[in-house]
Amino acid sequence: MITIHLYNLKFYSYHGVQEEEKLLGNEYEVNAEVQFHEEHEIINSLSQTINYVEIFEIIKERMLIPSKLLETVVMDIGNTIHEKYDYVRRINISLKKTHPPIEGIEGSVGVSWHKEF
Repeated sequence: MITIHLYNLKFYSYHGVQEEEKLLGNEYEVNAEVQFHEEHEIINSLSQTINYVEIFEIIKERMLIPSKLLETVVMDIGNTIHEKYDYVRRINISLKKTHPPIEGIEGSVGVSWHKEF
């Protein structure tokens, strides 16, 4: 099994339930793992693997679309990846809001989604 990792991808997006989140936005961090069974003894061509640039583009495009819930975002990202690469067997996506609008909080909040196909 091969795992493609994308770590600490930073975005500024407008996700959230609160009106101020929709207006002001927030910083987000995305991590993604995409696993598939290799079909070759040695992978030596991009056509034999998953292009992490294309995974990044899927994530980037989805982060541009405001959503009330982070759960919606991670599930959309994962399902879009699987639609493009139907041979993917496992996907892990995590999404962290780095500065949540919660009075008195020091830290971040987030969600993660894991799916096996």
